Amino acid sequence: MNDHPFDYLTILAQLAREFQQKSADLESTIQATPADQIFQQLGCLAEHTTDRFRAAQQSIFTLLPVSEDTGKQKALTALTTMCRCFDELRILCQVLLERSAKAVEQP
Repeated sequence: MNDHPFDYLTILAQLAREFQQKSADLESTIQATPADQIFQQLGCLAEHTTDRFRAAQQSIFTLLPVSEDTGKQKALTALTTMCRCFDELRILCQVLLERSAKAVEQP
């Protein structure tokens, strides 16, 4: 861990604060959105987030070439796992969003 030029704990703490703020912001957005537009709003936000993630994903894969170096391979494996987790979360959110929208449409 000493060979990293950044403080990963500081970054993780910042990400946790951002998560809390984004959760509060989303709750405010949902409260201010008319009920018949909530699912459309959530879908748009999900697409925007996915687009941003995919752009960052492409950049990171470009910056992290695959080599025989063990450290780079471990980083590539961790990044790939992170991407899979994001995809799983995105799928879960999409399924929940679609099913919830259908449930609201069919009382």
